Amino acid sequence: MGKLLKIILWLVLVLVVVIVVAAVVLPMVVDPNDYKDEIATAVEQQTGRTLTIEGDIGLSVFPWLGLDIGPTRLSNAEGFTEPDMAEIQAVQVRVKLLPLLSNQLEVDTLQLSGLRLHLGKDKQGVSNWDDMVTASADTKAAEPATTSVDSTGGGKGLDALTIGGIEVTDARIDWDDQSSGSKYVVNDLSLTTGAIVPGDAFDLDMQLQLTAMQPPLDARLALQGEVLLAADLKALSITALTLQVDASGATLPAGELQASLTTDVSLGLEAQTLLLPNIVLETLGVQISGSVTGAAISGDDPRFNGNFVIAEFSPRELIEALGEAVPETAVQGVLDKADATLAWEATLQQFKVSTLSAHLDETALNGDVLVQSFDAPAISFNLAVDQFNLDRYLPPESEQPVSSEANKEARGKAGKTAAPAGDLPLEPLRQLDLKGEFNIKELQAFKLHYSEVLIKIDADDGVLEISPLAAGFYDGDIDLHLKLDARKDTPQVSIKETLKGVQAGPLLKDLTGEDTLLGTTTLQANLKGRGADADAIIRTLNGKASFTFKDGALNGVNIAALIREAQALIEGKPAPKQEGPVRTDFALLKGSATIKNGVVKNDDLKMKSPLLRINGAGTANLPKETLDYTLTTRIVGSLEGQGGKSKLQGVDIPVHVSGTFSDPDYSPDLGGVLSEAAKAEVDKRVEKEKKKLQKKFGKDVPDDLLKGLFDK
Repeated sequence: MGKLLKIILWLVLVLVVVIVVAAVVLPMVVDPNDYKDEIATAVEQQTGRTLTIEGDIGLSVFPWLGLDIGPTRLSNAEGFTEPDMAEIQAVQVRVKLLPLLSNQLEVDTLQLSGLRLHLGKDKQGVSNWDDMVTASADTKAAEPATTSVDSTGGGKGLDALTIGGIEVTDARIDWDDQSSGSKYVVNDLSLTTGAIVPGDAFDLDMQLQLTAMQPPLDARLALQGEVLLAADLKALSITALTLQVDASGATLPAGELQASLTTDVSLGLEAQTLLLPNIVLETLGVQISGSVTGAAISGDDPRFNGNFVIAEFSPRELIEALGEAVPETAVQGVLDKADATLAWEATLQQFKVSTLSAHLDETALNGDVLVQSFDAPAISFNLAVDQFNLDRYLPPESEQPVSSEANKEARGKAGKTAAPAGDLPLEPLRQLDLKGEFNIKELQAFKLHYSEVLIKIDADDGVLEISPLAAGFYDGDIDLHLKLDARKDTPQVSIKETLKGVQAGPLLKDLTGEDTLLGTTTLQANLKGRGADADAIIRTLNGKASFTFKDGALNGVNIAALIREAQALIEGKPAPKQEGPVRTDFALLKGSATIKNGVVKNDDLKMKSPLLRINGAGTANLPKETLDYTLTTRIVGSLEGQGGKSKLQGVDIPVHVSGTFSDPDYSPDLGGVLSEAAKAEVDKRVEKEKKKLQKKFGKDVPDDLLKGLFDK
């Protein structure tokens, strides 16, 4: 036993002596710099590039087997501006020798300084590393096949792996894509880690400066976290990962942007899974939290899902942070608060929001959204809103005096400047692929009120259809079908609209501030127009319409009073004092219209009331908002209760309506009234005299006697 122990001790002593001698002698007799040419030749054979090692190569053996490499350059591919694709100032790699005898790899801190990496594509989209990949593939194909070792029994992996850390300092990476004109520079890149031991956590710290040329951008990024590589090397996790971004550039909101992101990361290297359980992103005064899960992340069909919560924020403050002016709204206190929650799923081909819940001020929205094919997005949605008042968010009405004759003509005496009509966004419309449904419980828009609104939208291949837009509307219903065909240079518009049981008075009161027409309304319209803006469409509007008003009234005009005034003028008396409301009641008002190039023509207006029968004919010019219309009134009842008996009963009395939509002018045609009254008086006298003659001569009155009546 003692002899065996002596032998072992001698063997250990010899091994130590050999190692010491090797550590001292080997660097003295072996100079790695003698192999620079062989190394360069091997690199050129493998890559087709020139490797230039300008500095010395240092070799150490014990206790670390290591290499120190000085300034080294690798040439670039032909056709690129930079002469070198990569260059370094210094690299140090050291492996501890004795642990290798125990099948353990212990690496000292890997050090890399002064890296300059120039990457890019030429105008044809070929990168400056494509030739290296091709050369490497050709070399491997030319090599003889080797027998693979069965990983289950043919070889043994490392028992342990330890890396003292990684230190990258003063690194720079350039990206120049000549095919797209984009240029990026990563400067002042530094990367530092603690000791990397599987099963033990280590710190990670990375800093870099990112500069972009088109568009100009300058950003500072800092990344920290605690990294854990699983002992079996099958999983990686990062705890308390923090990314800080401080950027500036002309295209950024307000010229600058600060953002911070914190999360934990779990990456299944073998299972190809990803988990970010507690993401928190803060920027521009908005906080977004949530989680992300990924599967098959490195495969051809990666899948992700997660949820995000956007905490309550102020849209007004967000707009200001974006460097934009907060729009002036009709009501103060809007755009004050908003929030959102969504659950989503994503692949390389689609993004689906399966659950969406959001609030804007007092409005709540729920639904789902699907975006398919990101290259040419096809969007579908189903959204429901409890109540929304659009008017609160529109600009306040201008009460300034009009400044042009055109606006005066368009708005008449209303004292409000006409808002310019904007062009239709034709190109976006032609590219739009959208299909979905809106449901709104209560809606106010452009002063009008709707309930139980249903809006179905279908846009594809340059054709937009809103069919239907249906809603409860002033005690009745509205049903609208709109089609916009933007496939040609001049868009085509068609509108089909039906109103049933709608109360005209409250509708007009909300719309114009005046209930000029009362009654239960039924209306049908089928219209077509063309043009790239609302004004052009109105100018080219063509079609037909019909309408009926029951149990209503015309407010602002008392036709009976107008008749009394005309009667007083005929009799040479002063106009009687008007009493009662300035309105004309009717039981039925109906008619139809044809529209040609924006001019509405109606020839069959009929209005019936116990007192009057009114027929109407004329035109309304929609582009100019002017009227040229004649109401022909006939008294069929007594004016008693309306100011007395009328001598004009049975006489057609024309009333001309002119002016603008907002300020119509009513004027009786006195000449026509006098003519009709005179004729009625003559007929009355003739009838009276005829009866006298019939009493004297019988029913057969001589013609010459009747003729004599007209000569008197």
